[in-house]
Amino acid sequence: MEEDQQANNPASENEIADYYEGVKKMELEDYQRGIKKARNVLFVTAVLIFIGEMISAGASQAGITPLVIGIALIESGIFVGLGFWTKTKPYTAIIVGLIIFILIWIVAITVLGLRGAYSGILVRIIVISYLVSALKPARAFEEMKKSG
Repeated sequence: MEEDQQANNPASENEIADYYEGVKKMELEDYQRGIKKARNVLFVTAVLIFIGEMISAGASQAGITPLVIGIALIESGIFVGLGFWTKTKPYTAIIVGLIIFILIWIVAITVLGLRGAYSGILVRIIVISYLVSALKPARAFEEMKKSG
């Protein structure tokens, strides 16, 4: 009989709902932390790409020209834009960032040869690993937002 009273008690239902909401909020905060790391990595990548392009151009015979600056700004601007895009579509932004980052690396390899493959490899590995590690929380965050 007492069990029937507890089952029909709206207070216990509210406690369960409150608990569920609390757990959901904590999960959401964890996902947002992972996405924030990815966002920061995308912004840092933008800066690193710009600096790297300027150093490469300065060391080469071509020098720093308006064309080189424009290309570096476009490459960096893409990553800045992706960083802001993580606010609305984090999973897609991170995937696109990974693809573009790897494509830029492939272009460096084709232009510079073997030197392009090893140049800045530690930084490249760190950037890729951070972006890959942020994929799971970004996907879960988007799924949680869809489900409500």
